[in-house]
Amino acid sequence: MLRTLVNVNPTSEARAIEDMFDRLFGSPIRPASTPTGTLPLDIFEREGNLMIRASVPGIDPKELEIQIENNVLTIRGEARHEAETNDEKVYRREVSYGSFSRSVRLPEGLNLDSVDAEFKNGLVTVSLPRLPEEKPKAVKIAVRTAEAQPTPEA
Repeated sequence: MLRTLVNVNPTSEARAIEDMFDRLFGSPIRPASTPTGTLPLDIFEREGNLMIRASVPGIDPKELEIQIENNVLTIRGEARHEAETNDEKVYRREVSYGSFSRSVRLPEGLNLDSVDAEFKNGLVTVSLPRLPEEKPKAVKIAVRTAEAQPTPEA
């Protein structure tokens, strides 16, 4: 008997049904489907640096807080919502607003005194240089000759 495994995600199934009803009957104003507080990250290595890139669209770089404490990198900030006017009619709201924070435990062997962060096109990239690896040291050991010990006669 051949069985087929199917991955079912109840959340995405419910969202699909909700979207179908939205298309049929119009959409009420509701918060975005992604929870506030999540921050998508890319973590990769380039030219001896550990790179952590976070997507922070619409955030002023001066409003970002990036810190390292106990070998944990934390990026936090707040996306502020512009005040609505009374004559504005909203059909759909999917952009998330509010505070966000993301923490990542860093591996050992990074130079935390030379961390750099760059903001460009809605992305903040934190660059953490790796410490140079210590090469194993070879120790030359001199070999001495053993001198013959007189044996005691009994």
